[in-house]
Amino acid sequence: MSHEHTAALKGTAICRLLSEPEIEELAAIAERAMVPAGSEIFREGDPGDGLYMVLAGEIDVVKRTPGGERSLARLGAGGVLGEMSLLTDDVRSATGRALVETAVLRLPVTAFRALLERGSPAALKVVAGIGEVLARRVATMNAQVLELAEKVEKAQPGSEAMSVEKFVQLHRALQVWSF
Repeated sequence: MSHEHTAALKGTAICRLLSEPEIEELAAIAERAMVPAGSEIFREGDPGDGLYMVLAGEIDVVKRTPGGERSLARLGAGGVLGEMSLLTDDVRSATGRALVETAVLRLPVTAFRALLERGSPAALKVVAGIGEVLARRVATMNAQVLELAEKVEKAQPGSEAMSVEKFVQLHRALQVWSF
């Protein structure tokens, strides 16, 4: 267990509820890695292997579309990605790619779930922290969907191309969105 791991975990939103001993428990399973610029941390469609915290550098989270890749988010130091792999067995819903050489800290899914099975308060508090992060993402997405709906309505009143009702349907579908 490294002091660096403990310090990095303290600085993340998902660990804000943890005591010092609980942070040390997570630090004991954390793995540090360097990701060269242009390399992928994980690829859309791959099985989830853990949660990643950006220590230094920048990650672009991208999603494949019929028209090519679309950037969903850019995450710098303190950013968290891949959190859903700690909770579900779903495949990765997006790709994480380093824009510059990037240092990350990974919480491996197998070790984290072992903590959960033991009833570790640290793991349970991380799950609560992930819930907070996801709630903020949904709130941001809600605001963006409403903004887009207003723009479309102003540009094409009464148009069936992308009505407000279709945006509402899209919004409902996106409620399960994560990366």
